[in-house]
Amino acid sequence: MFSAKRFAAGAVVVAATAASVLAGGGVAQADVPVWQANCHLYNVFNTGGMANCELPTWHQVKLTCVAWPVPFVYWKYGPAQYGQNQSWASCDSFNALVQIEVVQA
Repeated sequence: MFSAKRFAAGAVVVAATAASVLAGGGVAQADVPVWQANCHLYNVFNTGGMANCELPTWHQVKLTCVAWPVPFVYWKYGPAQYGQNQSWASCDSFNALVQIEVVQA
C-alpha cells in the first residue's frame, strides 16, 4: 500500500536532486562561427602566421605557401585552438607566405 511518509521522503529526494542540478549546472555559452568570432591574423616575417579569436570558437590558422625553384603552392595548418588561444604555423622557407586565413576547426 502507498504511504504518505514514503511519498514525502521521495518528494524531498527529488527536490534536493533537482536543486543540486540547477545550482551546479551553469548556462553554457554556445560557440560562434569563426567568421563572427572577431578573429585576428598576424603575419610573422612573411614566413609564418598566427591567429586568435576574441569569442569562444574552435579555430586554426591556415597558411598558403609557395615553394621554389619549381613553384608549387601548398597549405600549412596550425593546431586547433579555442577562443583567445593562439594557433601558429610557418612555411618551410623564408619569404614563402602567400596568404594567411583563419578557418573553423
